[in-house]
Amino acid sequence: MGCEVGGAIRLEIPSSPRYVSLARLVVSTIARGLDFSEESIDDLKVVVSEMCTNAIIHCQPREGDEPILLSCMPRPGALTVEVRDRGEGFDPSCVGSFEDGLAAGKGFGIPLIKSLVDEFELETDRGKGTTVRITKYDRSPGSPE
Repeated sequence: MGCEVGGAIRLEIPSSPRYVSLARLVVSTIARGLDFSEESIDDLKVVVSEMCTNAIIHCQPREGDEPILLSCMPRPGALTVEVRDRGEGFDPSCVGSFEDGLAAGKGFGIPLIKSLVDEFELETDRGKGTTVRITKYDRSPGSPE
């Protein structure tokens, strides 16, 4: 197969759960075009679902229909995905560990994302929104190191 690398693919989706599957489809199609392993593609689907769901939840208090911005930056053997919302933002020090989230019954989305990706960045600004950026490297046989 093959996917053109070097350019970004951007998608603006409504802040609604019904569009999370579209985001998953876009990211998995790009990863498949990069010849990612099915295991890496499955990880990316979970990650994108969590990223978009968090953005939808945190966009809800804002007035109007604020879209979520999804950007994918493919390169050989790697895919960077960014999800940006225009929600209220939050205090990142409130993010606990995966074990803390399990004990509390919520709040384990970010720790789950971190466990499935190679690079994780979070930028948040109270009242202006949040950007989560991840990079996943494919570790399948034959992938570039």
